[in-house]
Amino acid sequence: MRVTAYCEQCECELTFDSETDHELETACHNCQTPVRIAFSDRILQENMVDACPSCGKRAFYVQKDFNRNLGLGIVVICAIIGLYFVWVDRPFLFYAALGFAVVIDTLLYLLLPEVTVCYPCKAVFRGAKRNPEHKGFDLHILDVYEGRSQGYSDPS
Repeated sequence: MRVTAYCEQCECELTFDSETDHELETACHNCQTPVRIAFSDRILQENMVDACPSCGKRAFYVQKDFNRNLGLGIVVICAIIGLYFVWVDRPFLFYAALGFAVVIDTLLYLLLPEVTVCYPCKAVFRGAKRNPEHKGFDLHILDVYEGRSQGYSDPS
């Protein structure tokens, strides 16, 4: 399993491997802030995420491993092409351009693997078995961890 964690100070991306970096104390490549990583026994033995090796919390969600900016770019380009076809009075080609974006999105959804993401520190876990306790993204849980939800405490 590969883990992409982020430095608390400068948000620099740091990558760790559960096979080689069992318990590691290192420094951020960018700002030299100390970073401690400690993989749980379940991660090491079962390749399943149960506790974040970066922050120690137990709140995760699952999503497809896809760059959101690239996805937005595909939709925008197809929409611009579609608007061109509206301008030249070709409504069928307008719908074809939008349909093409839907087909690309569906194929990517079916083909891309899932990743597990930690709500508090945004660490991304690639190559792990899916933990059945982890569900899709929940905005309320993110609000709790980012301090925007009043009257609720840390659920983990």
